[in-house]
Amino acid sequence: MKRHKPFPVTDAYESMFGSREEETENVIPSILPLNLNKLLIHSVMEKAKKEKKWVLAFVIGTKPCFYKFYGSIVAANKAKIPNFVINSNQHYDDVLTRGLTEFNLQSQVACNLSIRGDLAQKSAELIMKTSWFARYLKKKWPSVTVVPVVLGDTIMTAIVPAAWMFSRMEKAIQVEAGLRSMAPEVMQRYNKVDIETFIDQQFYGKWLLLRNEPFPEQWDTYTSAAGSEYLFAPVELNREHLIREGYPEKNIWVVGGVVVDALELKRKEKSEKSVFDVYPQLEKGRWLRVDIHRRENLTPRRFKAIIGAVEDLVNRGYNLNFIEMSATRNALDHYHLRNVMSRLKKHKNFLHTNVWPEYAHVVEFFESKNCFAALTDSGGVQEELNLIGKACLTCRLSTDRPETVFDARSNILVPPISREYIMKLIMDVTKNEALIKRMGNAKKLYGTNVGYKQISVLSKLMKKGERPFKWAHEALGLWKEKSKGIEYL
Repeated sequence: MKRHKPFPVTDAYESMFGSREEETENVIPSILPLNLNKLLIHSVMEKAKKEKKWVLAFVIGTKPCFYKFYGSIVAANKAKIPNFVINSNQHYDDVLTRGLTEFNLQSQVACNLSIRGDLAQKSAELIMKTSWFARYLKKKWPSVTVVPVVLGDTIMTAIVPAAWMFSRMEKAIQVEAGLRSMAPEVMQRYNKVDIETFIDQQFYGKWLLLRNEPFPEQWDTYTSAAGSEYLFAPVELNREHLIREGYPEKNIWVVGGVVVDALELKRKEKSEKSVFDVYPQLEKGRWLRVDIHRRENLTPRRFKAIIGAVEDLVNRGYNLNFIEMSATRNALDHYHLRNVMSRLKKHKNFLHTNVWPEYAHVVEFFESKNCFAALTDSGGVQEELNLIGKACLTCRLSTDRPETVFDARSNILVPPISREYIMKLIMDVTKNEALIKRMGNAKKLYGTNVGYKQISVLSKLMKKGERPFKWAHEALGLWKEKSKGIEYL
């Protein structure tokens, strides 16, 4: 009988990674090591073991996460629930990590993942490093349940629950669950109706699910829900989305928006230095604050339309504060539009700044008489302006906070279709003082004491002896295993 030769190792390698010559291109990029605060981890885990409580691992990925998790972390500390922070450290400069010091979270970081690279590399690093950390805790404290708490729609929100579930058979808790993008039906015929009708149909017309954008955030939040056992939704609409997708009602709670607690703190606790001391130009007149960073808005037609509209508005005398985020910076350079910024800087009614490090400064400006509205593609800003009482102009074709448009009517979508359309819509809205006033006086959607509500629910689940993972026989109420059995084999 003729024997076949073994499959050559070189061929196997080449089928996956290419030729040996290509190996020098670093198929696997350099990866930084993660760092552990072992004293903190030991203290938290031993406390949980002694008191038979879960450990809540708050997962922080991006700049907004620091202030969005503030209320939950404070509430967990007050309830004496063991907890720590897992920091992706994907943002590592002072501007994007000021939240660590602004909200006093430095001492609670147990694990620094130090992820880098593009979305694919970040995802790969996250699943490897999170899995290692999950197994590390399981090996040293096998009896302690550790539940990651993920937030919103970042890449960490999607990847961490999967890594944790695959490594420990424990699902996550998703905060800001059920964010599903929708578009007003009138968006399909924007060029066949006048501006007044376009706005009216956003407020009172039909809306459609359109989950293509934001990218990849819609994928992140949808995938995260599948890896989470308990889901905290901002508003009833989010709950309805989750139920339609098949998530059990008993595992969903509507608690409000996560910006609430930090926003209330900064309304009372002012920064040592006023934003108007940092940017004295903003003290004169009423300003439109512009921040654009979504990947879809960095595509050629959209981005050029937005920058063109910014230029036209400034030339028409509008006071405009343009925030340059890292993604915006890259797009300005890529499309060779840096010269537009240089020209606009010569105008007294144009202020070009980098990202404001302190959340307190953002809140102070939004609340001031000097801010009359914001042009944004941020989800959080749509919530913040609803709570603060200022008009929001969202530069997107769809939004994952549609309730701010058709329910509160504090928000209007400004589609980035052309510079002329953006400028005309903004001009029509801002000249309509009655409309701006109605938008500012809109009903508030996102509640109060959101962190406390979340932690109250979790405290009850712990006391009932619930576990953040169920097999079908447990979910159906047929029987419970006396031990966790082969789950961890």
